[in-house]
Amino acid sequence: MPVTEHVLLTTASGTVTPAYRAACAHAIEVQDAWCAAHLPTILKARGVAVFQQVGDPAATLLTAHWDSVAQHNLWIASPENGQIFALLQEHLDMTRFTYFHVDGVAAFSHVEEANGAVPVLRSPVVGVARYAVETGRKVEFERVWTEVKGAYDGFVGPYVHRGGWRIEKESEGREEFVVVGGWESAERANALEKAKELTAFREAIKAVVVWADVKLYTAVQL
Repeated sequence: MPVTEHVLLTTASGTVTPAYRAACAHAIEVQDAWCAAHLPTILKARGVAVFQQVGDPAATLLTAHWDSVAQHNLWIASPENGQIFALLQEHLDMTRFTYFHVDGVAAFSHVEEANGAVPVLRSPVVGVARYAVETGRKVEFERVWTEVKGAYDGFVGPYVHRGGWRIEKESEGREEFVVVGGWESAERANALEKAKELTAFREAIKAVVVWADVKLYTAVQL
Protein backbone atom coordinates (compact mmCIF):
# COMPACT_ATOMS: atom_id res chain seq x y z
CA MET A 1 0.00 0.00 0.00
CA PRO A 2 1.31 3.49 -0.80
CA VAL A 3 2.05 6.13 1.79
CA THR A 4 2.05 9.90 1.42
CA GLU A 5 4.87 11.86 3.00
CA HIS A 6 4.04 15.22 4.63
CA VAL A 7 6.91 17.45 5.74
CA LEU A 8 5.92 20.75 7.35
CA LEU A 9 8.80 23.24 7.24
CA THR A 10 8.93 26.86 8.40
CA THR A 11 11.27 29.28 6.66
CA ALA A 12 13.62 31.32 8.83
CA SER A 13 13.05 34.40 6.67
CA GLY A 14 9.28 34.38 7.10
CA THR A 15 8.49 33.68 3.46
CA VAL A 16 9.51 31.62 0.43
CA THR A 17 12.60 33.36 -0.89
CA PRO A 18 14.16 32.73 -4.31
CA ALA A 19 17.06 31.00 -2.53
CA TYR A 20 14.72 28.63 -0.66
CA ARG A 21 12.80 27.95 -3.86
CA ALA A 22 16.06 27.10 -5.63
CA ALA A 23 17.12 24.82 -2.76
CA CYS A 24 13.81 22.96 -2.97
CA ALA A 25 14.12 22.58 -6.74
CA HIS A 26 17.66 21.21 -6.34
CA ALA A 27 16.50 18.79 -3.64
CA ILE A 28 13.79 17.41 -5.91
CA GLU A 29 16.24 17.00 -8.79
CA VAL A 30 18.63 15.05 -6.57
CA GLN A 31 15.83 12.90 -5.20
CA ASP A 32 14.52 12.20 -8.71
CA ALA A 33 17.99 11.06 -9.80
CA TRP A 34 18.35 8.84 -6.73
CA CYS A 35 14.93 7.25 -7.32
CA ALA A 36 15.79 6.64 -10.97
CA ALA A 37 18.89 4.76 -9.87
CA HIS A 38 17.50 2.88 -6.88
CA LEU A 39 13.69 2.82 -7.13
CA PRO A 40 12.82 3.13 -10.83
CA THR A 41 9.35 1.62 -10.40
CA ILE A 42 8.08 4.63 -8.41
CA LEU A 43 9.08 7.33 -10.88
CA LYS A 44 5.51 7.77 -12.12
CA ALA A 45 3.06 9.73 -9.99
CA ARG A 46 5.54 10.47 -7.20
CA GLY A 47 3.40 13.31 -5.89
CA VAL A 48 6.43 15.52 -5.26
CA ALA A 49 5.56 19.16 -4.66
CA VAL A 50 6.23 22.18 -2.47
CA PHE A 51 3.38 24.30 -1.13
CA GLN A 52 3.11 27.59 0.76
CA GLN A 53 0.40 28.01 3.37
CA VAL A 54 -2.34 30.56 2.73
CA GLY A 55 -2.23 33.16 5.49
CA ASP A 56 1.21 32.13 6.80
CA PRO A 57 3.88 32.69 4.12
CA ALA A 58 6.60 31.18 6.34
CA ALA A 59 4.89 27.77 6.45
CA THR A 60 5.64 25.31 3.67
CA LEU A 61 4.63 21.73 2.94
CA LEU A 62 6.76 19.19 1.05
CA THR A 63 5.05 16.05 -0.25
CA ALA A 64 5.89 12.75 -1.94
CA HIS A 65 4.48 9.26 -2.48
CA TRP A 66 6.33 6.09 -1.51
CA ASP A 67 5.46 2.41 -1.68
CA SER A 68 6.06 2.14 2.08
CA VAL A 69 7.70 3.89 5.02
CA ALA A 70 10.56 1.39 4.76
CA GLN A 71 11.14 2.41 1.15
CA HIS A 72 11.19 6.09 2.12
CA ASN A 73 13.67 5.30 4.89
CA LEU A 74 16.10 4.04 2.24
CA TRP A 75 16.12 7.53 0.76
CA ILE A 76 16.38 9.18 4.20
CA ALA A 77 19.48 7.10 4.99
CA SER A 78 21.20 7.98 1.71
CA PRO A 79 24.18 10.36 1.53
CA GLU A 80 22.29 12.34 -1.12
CA ASN A 81 19.47 13.08 1.30
CA GLY A 82 21.93 14.15 3.98
CA GLN A 83 23.55 16.60 1.59
CA ILE A 84 20.38 18.26 0.33
CA PHE A 85 18.77 18.40 3.77
CA ALA A 86 21.81 20.26 5.07
CA LEU A 87 21.29 22.82 2.28
CA LEU A 88 17.59 23.16 3.06
CA GLN A 89 18.29 23.71 6.76
CA GLU A 90 20.14 26.92 5.91
CA HIS A 91 16.74 28.42 5.07
CA LEU A 92 14.63 26.87 7.85
CA ASP A 93 13.59 27.32 11.46
CA MET A 94 14.26 23.75 12.56
CA THR A 95 12.47 24.26 15.88
CA ARG A 96 9.25 24.12 13.85
CA PHE A 97 9.45 20.83 12.01
CA THR A 98 6.71 18.21 11.58
CA TYR A 99 7.04 15.03 9.55
CA PHE A 100 4.67 12.11 9.08
CA HIS A 101 3.20 9.62 6.60
CA VAL A 102 -0.43 8.95 5.73
CA ASP A 103 -1.19 5.29 5.19
CA GLY A 104 -2.78 3.64 2.16
CA VAL A 105 -3.17 6.67 -0.06
CA ALA A 106 -1.29 8.52 -2.81
CA ALA A 107 -2.95 11.85 -2.05
CA PHE A 108 -1.16 14.29 -4.35
CA SER A 109 -2.39 13.12 -7.74
CA HIS A 110 -1.28 14.62 -11.05
CA VAL A 111 -3.86 12.83 -13.20
CA GLU A 112 -7.24 11.24 -12.47
CA GLU A 113 -9.05 8.41 -14.21
CA ALA A 114 -12.52 9.77 -13.49
CA ASN A 115 -13.84 11.95 -16.30
CA GLY A 116 -13.75 15.63 -15.38
CA ALA A 117 -12.08 15.10 -12.00
CA VAL A 118 -9.41 17.67 -11.11
CA PRO A 119 -6.29 16.13 -9.53
CA VAL A 120 -4.72 17.73 -6.48
CA LEU A 121 -1.54 18.87 -8.21
CA ARG A 122 -3.58 20.75 -10.82
CA SER A 123 -5.79 22.52 -8.26
CA PRO A 124 -5.50 26.28 -7.59
CA VAL A 125 -5.69 25.68 -3.83
CA VAL A 126 -4.92 22.53 -1.84
CA GLY A 127 -6.47 21.74 1.53
CA VAL A 128 -5.05 19.46 4.23
CA ALA A 129 -7.64 18.61 6.88
CA ARG A 130 -6.58 16.74 10.01
CA TYR A 131 -9.16 15.10 12.27
CA ALA A 132 -7.97 13.87 15.69
CA VAL A 133 -9.87 10.88 17.05
CA GLU A 134 -9.54 8.93 20.29
CA THR A 135 -8.03 5.55 19.42
CA GLY A 136 -11.08 3.73 20.74
CA ARG A 137 -13.33 5.63 18.32
CA LYS A 138 -11.30 5.02 15.17
CA VAL A 139 -13.76 2.47 13.76
CA GLU A 140 -16.66 4.76 14.64
CA PHE A 141 -15.02 7.63 12.77
CA GLU A 142 -14.52 5.45 9.70
CA ARG A 143 -18.20 4.50 9.77
CA VAL A 144 -19.29 8.13 10.12
CA TRP A 145 -16.91 9.28 7.39
CA THR A 146 -18.28 6.66 5.00
CA GLU A 147 -21.84 7.74 5.76
CA VAL A 148 -21.28 11.47 5.16
CA LYS A 149 -18.61 11.36 2.45
CA GLY A 150 -21.15 11.49 -0.36
CA ALA A 151 -22.35 14.93 0.70
CA TYR A 152 -18.76 16.07 1.17
CA ASP A 153 -17.70 14.85 -2.28
CA GLY A 154 -20.70 16.59 -3.81
CA PHE A 155 -19.58 19.88 -2.30
CA VAL A 156 -15.89 19.64 -3.22
CA GLY A 157 -16.32 18.28 -6.74
CA PRO A 158 -14.90 18.20 -9.36
CA TYR A 159 -11.81 18.38 -7.15
CA VAL A 160 -10.51 15.08 -5.78
CA HIS A 161 -10.17 14.55 -2.01
CA ARG A 162 -8.60 11.47 -0.43
CA GLY A 163 -7.97 10.53 3.18
CA GLY A 164 -6.01 8.07 5.28
CA TRP A 165 -4.68 7.51 8.77
CA ARG A 166 -1.49 9.12 9.98
CA ILE A 167 1.11 6.46 10.75
CA GLU A 168 3.36 8.28 13.24
CA LYS A 169 1.21 9.29 16.21
CA GLU A 170 1.53 12.82 17.58
CA SER A 171 0.19 11.74 20.99
CA GLU A 172 -0.65 8.42 22.62
CA GLY A 173 -4.27 7.38 22.60
CA ARG A 174 -5.16 9.44 19.56
CA GLU A 175 -5.25 8.84 15.82
CA GLU A 176 -5.35 11.37 12.99
CA PHE A 177 -7.33 11.05 9.79
CA VAL A 178 -5.77 13.28 7.14
CA VAL A 179 -7.73 14.42 4.08
CA VAL A 180 -6.00 16.08 1.11
CA GLY A 181 -7.91 17.69 -1.74
CA GLY A 182 -8.12 20.53 -4.21
CA TRP A 183 -10.28 23.64 -4.18
CA GLU A 184 -11.10 26.28 -6.76
CA SER A 185 -10.33 28.98 -4.18
CA ALA A 186 -9.73 29.61 -0.48
CA GLU A 187 -13.18 31.19 -0.34
CA ARG A 188 -14.80 27.99 -1.56
CA ALA A 189 -12.85 25.94 0.98
CA ASN A 190 -13.85 28.24 3.83
CA ALA A 191 -17.50 28.04 2.74
CA LEU A 192 -17.56 24.40 3.88
CA GLU A 193 -18.00 25.59 7.47
CA LYS A 194 -21.28 27.37 6.70
CA ALA A 195 -22.77 25.51 3.73
CA LYS A 196 -26.32 24.43 4.59
CA GLU A 197 -26.03 21.24 2.56
CA LEU A 198 -23.14 20.15 4.81
CA THR A 199 -24.84 20.74 8.16
CA ALA A 200 -25.27 17.00 8.75
CA PHE A 201 -21.66 16.38 7.70
CA ARG A 202 -20.28 18.94 10.15
CA GLU A 203 -22.44 17.71 13.03
CA ALA A 204 -21.55 14.05 12.43
CA ILE A 205 -17.82 14.74 12.28
CA LYS A 206 -17.88 17.08 15.28
CA ALA A 207 -19.55 14.40 17.38
CA VAL A 208 -16.69 11.93 16.93
CA VAL A 209 -13.49 14.04 16.75
CA VAL A 210 -11.39 15.61 19.49
CA TRP A 211 -10.31 18.45 17.24
CA ALA A 212 -10.11 19.33 13.57
CA ASP A 213 -7.58 21.50 11.77
CA VAL A 214 -7.62 22.66 8.16
CA LYS A 215 -4.78 24.39 6.36
CA LEU A 216 -4.87 25.72 2.80
CA TYR A 217 -1.90 25.88 0.46
CA THR A 218 -0.88 27.07 -2.99
CA ALA A 219 1.86 25.43 -5.04
CA VAL A 220 5.33 26.96 -5.08
CA GLN A 221 6.51 27.21 -8.67
CA LEU A 222 10.00 25.74 -8.82
